[in-house]
Amino acid sequence: MLMTKHNFRRACKLRPKAKWAFRKCPKLLCGLIPLFFLILTVSPVSFAGVDAMPHLRLGAGARSIGLGGAFTAIADDATATVWNPAGLGSAPDLSLNFSTQRLDLDRSHNFIALTKALGSAGSIGLAVTNAGVSGIPQYDGNENYGGEFDYSANAYSLSYGIGIGNFSVGLTGRMLADNFGLDTVENQSGFGGVDVGLMGHALHIDVGEEKVPTFHYGVVAKYLGAAIGDDIVPMVVNVGLAYNLYMGNVVTFAADLEQEFVNLDESATSLRLGAEYTIVTYKSTALSIRGGAKASRDTQSLFGGFGVNIGGLQVDYAIQDGMASEINGVGSTHFASLSYRF
Repeated sequence: MLMTKHNFRRACKLRPKAKWAFRKCPKLLCGLIPLFFLILTVSPVSFAGVDAMPHLRLGAGARSIGLGGAFTAIADDATATVWNPAGLGSAPDLSLNFSTQRLDLDRSHNFIALTKALGSAGSIGLAVTNAGVSGIPQYDGNENYGGEFDYSANAYSLSYGIGIGNFSVGLTGRMLADNFGLDTVENQSGFGGVDVGLMGHALHIDVGEEKVPTFHYGVVAKYLGAAIGDDIVPMVVNVGLAYNLYMGNVVTFAADLEQEFVNLDESATSLRLGAEYTIVTYKSTALSIRGGAKASRDTQSLFGGFGVNIGGLQVDYAIQDGMASEINGVGSTHFASLSYRF
């Protein structure tokens, strides 16, 4: 079946007003891009001695996880609030994403985000990330069992992104909170830092009456100035590339290079790779199959998954192998997401 213009637009998540925005805002573009690099230059780069709030690195959304987390140059939905806020510059008018994953029987990681386009003024996003452990045994100083308690770590973020022609820039601000279900332990809160992102698109081709970009690139610096209690959340920098191959359906190849600024024995540099094959079928229905990998000097992980989109409602599933789980290194991790784009 031939791909219609409507299907192709939905599959590629195009925004036809990009040219209009570029003509209208060239001065804003020239100001925002230097501002992005200025923030990175003047921000102090401190190497954290501990890896505080490691669950923040788990990402969000089964689609991006199925791609091995190689999403810096692709992020174009509500999960852009986590991966790269610049992706909000091409987000739809209104989108909602809920994601959950099970690390094992007592550990969970959940994410919910809502984004809203503000016309030519860009888009905003609100997101909450929760990581929890339930049923933790409690003992006193004499090793007497005193029941169980729960622990949860939460991150609350506000993001903004704007697309200007073939570029977009974005910012995220974040607050952190540690909650213990114990009267004897004081809960903590802290500043979750600032994320600064940039995305760009190039190498356009003609698809019907539209100019479709095939090459995408992105860079994001995360958790600038983040700390909770006496612990510093290490800064993370991602540089990503992505390429769309159009051959009736759409094949996307993506790669991310990630650097975490932390003083640990394990390697803080990793490479993420991903591929997605999207089959656009009848009208606005699409099926995607994904695979990915993440590798560093010490660990390697494989990812896989699929997604189904019907009229803007998308269901995604992903699985990570058990070779090197982000948290405890045991067992496979399952991810599920439900999202809707208006």
